This record gives sequence, structure tokens and C-alpha cells, in this order.
Amino acid sequence: MRPLLYNAPTVRMGILLCLLLIPGCPRQEEGSTDAGPATLGAVFQNPAAVREDGAVILEIEESGPLARAGFRPGDLLLSVNGKRVNGACALDREMNLRIPGDKVELAVRRGTEVLEEKVVVVNAPNLFQKACDLGRASSCFQLGALHVLGRGVEESLQKGMELFARACQGGSAAACAELAGRYADGVVLNVDEAHILNLAKRACDADNAVGCTHLAFFYATGRSVPEDDDRALTLYEKACDGGDAAGCYNVGLHYEKGRGTRSDLTRALDSYTRACNLGNAMGCTNFGYLLEQQRIRPDDIVLAYRTACDGTICGDMDPLGCFNLGVLYRDGYGVEQNKAEAAQLFQRSCDRGNAFGCANLADLYAAGDGVTQDDKEANELYQRACEGGHEGACAYLRGRE
Repeated sequence: MRPLLYNAPTVRMGILLCLLLIPGCPRQEEGSTDAGPATLGAVFQNPAAVREDGAVILEIEESGPLARAGFRPGDLLLSVNGKRVNGACALDREMNLRIPGDKVELAVRRGTEVLEEKVVVVNAPNLFQKACDLGRASSCFQLGALHVLGRGVEESLQKGMELFARACQGGSAAACAELAGRYADGVVLNVDEAHILNLAKRACDADNAVGCTHLAFFYATGRSVPEDDDRALTLYEKACDGGDAAGCYNVGLHYEKGRGTRSDLTRALDSYTRACNLGNAMGCTNFGYLLEQQRIRPDDIVLAYRTACDGTICGDMDPLGCFNLGVLYRDGYGVEQNKAEAAQLFQRSCDRGNAFGCANLADLYAAGDGVTQDDKEANELYQRACEGGHEGACAYLRGRE
């Protein structure tokens, strides 16, 4: 059994913290003073252009490596040591190879000019603590993220939230967006809804793409404001145009379902494609699913589901992508039929909480199809599926009573 539509919420809260952090490492490079998390001293976001690589400097610490090298907000970082940067998440992964004291050669575009400089990455906690103590908002935001993640400092959500609030008050749009997202997700209880809405609006008004996604969430759901699909779509499009993957995903949902606009599957596919490319796994799943409904481009369907299942450049994965890919292997659509592979994919999906994956894996165990026949295992899986809301599994169990 398969869902007729991807049964996902209209919105998905998402926060992109691209801080260029790495875990501590025992090796020391020449010029290195410690082995703590390293940073270039900037907050990055994805570029606005649809097919443009790189990472845009969103906020910068004036005493950090990038600022000292003459770079500034709005510059587009193209490559590190000659390796092309494919978005902010890819930049994070590249920087995970570095420790304080490492020298890196950067290529940065400013307008039509490409600038090349060698810089030395520095200890993140030291840089951001000193700068935050001097009242620099962006560094307070990044220090807060270090505390939330426990990178080189005490892991403390409370300390992180306090620093985010301080940074937002000091003018960091990224910090305001972070607060809005975490408050909306209920990380801190009993926060006034009007305050959360105002935080998202402040971030969005400052052209922070993530902030616009959070603001759109309120209008899409009618949370503390009248539901307004037109307004929500406009904000999601602004977020997507600013390079936010969750914004692009939600633009796709609105065009697919005709919310705030007439249904346009071509626009939906384009938006899901961009969401997927920017690291949103649900965008990959929905892209594949729309193609599958039209019975076109089977190779692209398989690739989309596999990307969603395995995880995107941002490390995001979608268990429904594993389930849908499992169905392709079970039925032999776009791939050679392989029910053993289908069972493994259903298992991955089930293990991540997808009831359809549990139910379909139970079917295979009940029939001994691709796996060794096992009624006990099948019944346990049907129970998990039922508890996850799969009505077919519940009906099957009731029939056995």
C-alpha cells in the first residue's frame, strides 16, 4: 500500500546553521595554537541564483579571517583550495577537514570580479567569545550555536538561547530567525506567539531567507494570524529565492496542491528540484513522486528517492524516500526487481518511523517474499505500522483477533 500523496505537513521548520565548525582533532599544523573547532569567522547561506554554486557571506566577524582578508557580506565564496563549493552545507563539510592554524586558499566573487586569498582558520570559541564580549551580534549568534552543539564549549541549550536573544537584539537577522524557529518548534515553552511572529518578521525584513520561511509558516497554518495562502506563498518564494531549501520545498507544495495559486506541476517540480539540490530530502521525495505519478523519467525517479533515502548534502534524509524506493525494487519499476533490496529499504524506512515501510515489510515477511517467512516478525511489524497510524495494518490485526 502506498500513500496517494506525500502525507507531510504544509510547512517544515528548518534552520541552516552554516558556521564552518569542526570537531577537535589531535593533530597540530604549523602555526596552530590549539585543536578546537575552526572557523573562517562568518555565517553563510546558499546563493539566490537557481543554478549558482558557492556560499554567500551573510554575516561576518570583523576580527575574523575573512574580514581581515578584505572579504565582506554579500561576497560569494566559490572554492576552497581549488575545490568548488556547492552550497553552504557542502562548505561546512569541506571545512570539517580543517583545524585552527590551517591555511586555505579561497576564491571569492564580488560582482564580476573574482578575488583569491590565502587565509588561516582560527579557533571558533576564542574568536566568537572575545567578539561577543565586545558586543558584536553575529559572533554572539555563532557562540550560541557552539553552546547548542557543544563544540569546544559547554553544551547548553539555555546558554545558546540566551546568546541568540542577545545577538538578535543586537541586529543579527540569523539569530532572530534561529530564535523564531526554535520557539515555534516548542524548544522553549510559553513564549508569546506575537513575539515569535515578530522575530520571524524581523529576520525576513532583513532578507534572511530562513526567517521568511518561518514567517510563511504562520500564514500557511493560520497560527496567531489569519490563514493566508497567498501571503504564505509569497514569503516562501522569497525564502526560496534567497536560497533556503525548506522555503523551496514549501513553494513546491503550494504549487502542487494549488494553495495560494492554481495548481502547476511544472512549477512544483522545479521547486522540489531546487529544494532537493539545496539539501532538503523531502523535496527529493516529492520530486520523484510527482514524476512517478506521470510515469516519466524513471531514472530520475530512482535517483530522487535514493538521494532522499541516503541523505542529501546537508545530511538530511527522508524515510518516505526509502519506502518509495523500496516499492520500485519490489515492483521492478525503473530498476531490476529485487525484493530482498526492497525489504532492506522498507526496514530503513520503518526504523525511522515510517508506518508504510513497516506495513510493507510485514507483507514480505508474511509471504516469505525476499526474506525468510516469519509470521512472528510480520505480526510485530504490523503492530508497529498500526501504532504509526497505518489503517490497513490495524485492520489486518483486528481480523486476526
